[in-house]
Amino acid sequence: MRLFLHGFQEFFPSKKWKPTPQLYLPLVAFERLTPPIWEELDQTLYSLQMPAPVSLRHTGFDVTLKRNRIMLEATVEASVIDHLSVKIRNLARRAGVPSSRSLLPSGIALADITDVEPQACNLWLATHRHLFAQTEEVCEFTVFKTGKNRENPFWEVMAEYQFANMFTPPVHLL
Repeated sequence: MRLFLHGFQEFFPSKKWKPTPQLYLPLVAFERLTPPIWEELDQTLYSLQMPAPVSLRHTGFDVTLKRNRIMLEATVEASVIDHLSVKIRNLARRAGVPSSRSLLPSGIALADITDVEPQACNLWLATHRHLFAQTEEVCEFTVFKTGKNRENPFWEVMAEYQFANMFTPPVHLL
């Protein structure tokens, strides 16, 4: 799915379509954590287990408003992803994280299109509406440390957590 979505970022119609530096599906946001709380959260997240991988199904494209920016997103079916987000928030609460917020993911941001004319957005959406990435099974999630200033946001990988076995046997083998 990542390769499919990166393909779109390479062929946007103009320089006004600013590709996002990272493709990610936000699940939960934590405030700044002290080292002892981070260590407790880290250990707790390693204990997260689900019976099977979650399915990430691409359902189309949409335009959304995030703070004061207009973004092009690849939308995903959110029910199973939201379930994973709730589990992570509950584990964080148990680990002593003061507060976390669900980001209620609707999609994966592809580009900042704040300065793009509405007609160009409508034409792009109409042209690409029928294209979908394959459904993928997701078995892990990543915690990033982020920071922003006007010139360059940064993303630092803190840890990756596998929450389900990588192999799901076909139904006929069960």
